[in-house]
Amino acid sequence: MSASVVPSAGFEYYRDRYWNDFEIVVRALNERATGDPAVTWFEHLRDTAGPFRHALVLNCGNGWVERELLDRGVVASAVGVDVSDDLLDEARRAAAERDLPLRYERLDTNAADFPDEEFDLVVNHAAMHHVAYIDRVTRRIHRLLTGPDGAPRGVFASWDYVGPHRNQYSARQWEAAWETNLRLPPEARQRMRYPLLPAMVEGDPTEAIHSELILPTMARYFDLDHRRDLGGGVGYLLLTHNDAIHALAPQDADPHVATVMAADAALLAADPSTSLFAYVIARPRPGALDDTEQLATWTAEEDARERSAAANGGIYYPRTAMAALAEPLGGLMADEHGEIAPDELLARVSGRSMLGVIGLRLRVRLGLVGRRLAAPWGRVSARIRRRPPAGTPG
Repeated sequence: MSASVVPSAGFEYYRDRYWNDFEIVVRALNERATGDPAVTWFEHLRDTAGPFRHALVLNCGNGWVERELLDRGVVASAVGVDVSDDLLDEARRAAAERDLPLRYERLDTNAADFPDEEFDLVVNHAAMHHVAYIDRVTRRIHRLLTGPDGAPRGVFASWDYVGPHRNQYSARQWEAAWETNLRLPPEARQRMRYPLLPAMVEGDPTEAIHSELILPTMARYFDLDHRRDLGGGVGYLLLTHNDAIHALAPQDADPHVATVMAADAALLAADPSTSLFAYVIARPRPGALDDTEQLATWTAEEDARERSAAANGGIYYPRTAMAALAEPLGGLMADEHGEIAPDELLARVSGRSMLGVIGLRLRVRLGLVGRRLAAPWGRVSARIRRRPPAGTPG
């Protein structure tokens, strides 16, 4: 197995503001996941498949998920695992303050070297989209939840980002979000920045590393008893890290959030494949590990993929059409912070599609390139190198 991919030193989680900070979004996600805007996935999991005796929580972070599982009666006890000492310390302190039946261990989920205990629930909450060796880890989870007789003895619950790897959104997703953004007033508008691969790899090389593979890989080893697409193709892009709309008072923000979520629902209904998130309850499929030849093939493919990426600067897949357009033009379209499509540009090109804006901006700027080749390209490359990570699902 190649060296594991881990977050960059100093990378911060639980930062910034996300789309599910809005009550309108929370209720929409609840309804999409459980069928009832007032019922959370915790309660749905408890009532449809639980309660459970002992859970393993992947990439537990500061421990809020397992504390919520206990508070809502989903589990009686849990073990949380993570690679971050600081977050584990925070989780341990919070558990100790309330004398909760929680234990924490430091380990890299990629190694799939989980505690050898009898778990009847494994929880992936925004964890698997950080896993490089996703087949190996999913296979190990199957083993944890299968009894000695080969019968299922537990449940794998997943609430995660399953959209394009490293947030390389499709033209359809980006265009739908762009058009919705244009309908918002300036005080609620997102500063849309297409996530450029070099910045994503530098900021956190594990972010959405193989997010597109989560559901297909689960389906190799598990029966997906309950799968619900949660959307986000418009809502996540426009409401997460949107400082403008989060700065508004709730009564002022809510109408704009409702507009965004209506567009999000329309995109999800028209094309479920654009969903960025999914909620799944799965059970180990008996016999899924019997075909040793197929397992060996999948292992070899995974190892080869990771070796290739390590030799390619951490890049795994061909660039999307949007990335192919955005990366070379990033500097030409950027403001002083290296951000694509600032608000003032949106105001000037109101009503144009994203691709139309790219063409317009390029035509305007190309008139200057011939006279200023030496200087601007140096500045462009510097901007690309220092551009901060954009739009992470957390």
